[in-house]
Amino acid sequence: MNDITHDLRFSPLAADDETTVGQWLRLLADTAGDVPEAAPPCTADMTGSLRFPPPATKLEDWVVRHDGHGGRVVGALRLALPDGADVARLDQLLVHPELRRRGIGRALYGRAVDIAAGHGRAALSATVVEALPGGPARDPGPAAFAAAMGAERSAVPAGVHQWLDLDAHDPLADGVPVVPEGYSLVTWGTITPDEYAVRVSVLEQSLGDENFDEDQEVETSYAREFETMRVGRGRRAYHTGVVHEASGRLAGYTSVSKTTGNPSYALQGMTVVHRAHRGHRLGRLLKLANLEYVVRHEPGVRLVETANAEDNTAMIAVNASLGYVPYDRWVFWTGAVGSGD
Repeated sequence: MNDITHDLRFSPLAADDETTVGQWLRLLADTAGDVPEAAPPCTADMTGSLRFPPPATKLEDWVVRHDGHGGRVVGALRLALPDGADVARLDQLLVHPELRRRGIGRALYGRAVDIAAGHGRAALSATVVEALPGGPARDPGPAAFAAAMGAERSAVPAGVHQWLDLDAHDPLADGVPVVPEGYSLVTWGTITPDEYAVRVSVLEQSLGDENFDEDQEVETSYAREFETMRVGRGRRAYHTGVVHEASGRLAGYTSVSKTTGNPSYALQGMTVVHRAHRGHRLGRLLKLANLEYVVRHEPGVRLVETANAEDNTAMIAVNASLGYVPYDRWVFWTGAVGSGD
């Protein structure tokens, strides 16, 4: 098909530009089928993301219009710039299905490289969805596009994407396991109670590593900034933690969140148990107890998705024991960013 890049106009996507935001949301809906089985885009979540980025991250959102299509938004770009990193993350590169293979994707990628270079980043990373052996088919186009842009598959372990269909399998049929002696469970919603906020931040930052220096000053800012993002995007969250009774410390926790606009979908997020407390099946206990907490408050939830690095075989096995089914892999690609000279 004909290259139409000479008629493209780029502009930043501003949260208060209602007309452009509306066209961007329409584009999100039009491209939602690119990854089957994924949760549909939630309007409140996506519009909120324009004002509330992830913690310690700057977002650059851009749209591209085409003069030959009434000046409508036909493509979009989101670049995430984590503080202190030398890599910019390409979180969104979208082209309207009717206008693909006409140079728009290449133009968007070029703009992403320019933005990354302007922020002093040395590389651009992206996540590409690929099929698992025996799993549902996935479009090979994104991987081919990444390669055509000069990017290469990263050595970073891919993520295994799993779904739990509660209509097909009920992991709560036998109830929640008994809590091991010496431990007790606690629950909280979107906002972490002050008494657990520091410990949640420690567990989040250390991923339960026993060598992490817990005597250093640990701010609660990450947990609080994450909560600010969730509230701003209209998300709700449900947490279950396990307390080591002898020390009174939170030994681990798990989190499930959901958007406002998708009552049947939920996302299983972080599950972490401190290394000193592993071996008691606390991770599985936390997930089951929290799932019971979620469905009690969100009875419409029928599908729960999660992802783990493929080398995290222990957690993937726990998920499989609960009925999670692997659907695809999230593979990381990395491309070099020029100096901009």
